Amino acid sequence: MSQSTSARRRARSLATTRLTALTDTAAEFGEVEVSRPWAETIVAVAVAAGVAHFATGPGTVLAGAAAALLGAVGVNAVRRSEVRDLPIGSEVVLGALVALSIAGIVRLVPTGIAMVIEIVVGIVILRAVIEWQLRLRRSSNGSLHRDRVASLALFTLVLFAASVGITALVPGIVTLPGTPSARPDPVGPLAILAVGIGSAAVAAVLAASMSNLRRERTSAIVRDALGAAALNGAASILFATVGVARLAGPAGLAVLFYAREIWAATPDGERRDPRLIFEIIALTLATGVALIWIGVGR
Repeated sequence: MSQSTSARRRARSLATTRLTALTDTAAEFGEVEVSRPWAETIVAVAVAAGVAHFATGPGTVLAGAAAALLGAVGVNAVRRSEVRDLPIGSEVVLGALVALSIAGIVRLVPTGIAMVIEIVVGIVILRAVIEWQLRLRRSSNGSLHRDRVASLALFTLVLFAASVGITALVPGIVTLPGTPSARPDPVGPLAILAVGIGSAAVAAVLAASMSNLRRERTSAIVRDALGAAALNGAASILFATVGVARLAGPAGLAVLFYAREIWAATPDGERRDPRLIFEIIALTLATGVALIWIGVGR
């Protein structure tokens, strides 16, 4: 055996040993420890977002679905690793939706450093959201009123981001010059229906999570999920049909979700309060006026 061959084998063995050690131990991301499940989740979501950025045609929808699936599976692995006695919960839903948002929004930025920055910021937000949700769920005090208020605000923002992601992933719905979304396909009934189904699914799972946080009965959870799905799905189809400009549609969906959740969280005996009805009507009307003001048209 030649000396050069032996040296190459030793070099390969050393490289393998180092790679194994890197994989089996925690990595460092800045000053924050990143466990192996988190590292794998970050890499998987980042790769899926990169694929979504460069995908064309129906491939964009598949890339978004893959990102959502990888986000859910990764966050579930994080839950099993960090909080072993905690049953599966809303953190998996949030992980899927934030990953979907990252994959969609990355199509609205130019290829290059802006794409990298969007993915990094999205992953930082993903980790912050999931860590907050896990702390909330393992709290010994249970779900307090302030926790439900904070969760509603967070879920509304996640719904807005996911709605932006869905409209960006369905070809032709949103087009921005200088970005991958500027390669529009013809917008047909199937594309509009896909946006409606996606928005309905997002609203349903978030409404069910909010209802579960309020410790509602199963029938009430199903009712809230179906109500949110019907409202946001119909509104999304309407917005996509008339061509509500860019971010106006997702913003309108977020406001509708927020208003419906305020109504659902109000006890039955207080829903006839004129002040509550006025606030919801005023919020809905203000949203409609804002959509008209921003403009309709692609």
